[in-house]
Amino acid sequence: MNEQIKSSIDARRNAFNAYDLTDKFKKEIDDLFTEINDFGASCNDVGDFETKFATSPLNQRYIDMFTKVATASANKEAAKGATEQMAVNAAEAVTRDVIGSAVPTTKAAVHQKVYDAARDIPGVGNAIDIGEKASYIKHLGKMFGKKK
Repeated sequence: MNEQIKSSIDARRNAFNAYDLTDKFKKEIDDLFTEINDFGASCNDVGDFETKFATSPLNQRYIDMFTKVATASANKEAAKGATEQMAVNAAEAVTRDVIGSAVPTTKAAVHQKVYDAARDIPGVGNAIDIGEKASYIKHLGKMFGKKK
């Protein structure tokens, strides 16, 4: 086959390298390019090849194959993007739930640590104890007090 014809066919073939092809697409492309190579071998030069190829059914099949691969790739990327977004949304929801449940627990733990540390300060510990007792008494008074 003429080297210029081969280069022209290779350029068309290499256009598919931009896509992540399934085995099915690879097989279809291989079959198509076997026919295009046979067609190219029957031509005298690259001008003859390009002129005849432009009007041949092989050119339309090439265009159709390229459209099919590009569309499938775009759909795959869109699905991948949607899947990634769903994963991000799920991770954010789990994180919100974990933080939402952990924050009150963490606040209580920090609050308790501050109280425990403050109890060791002379005079403050007694005040905390008195304050807690007053709070309990007030709470018990509400529970057992008169109802209106």
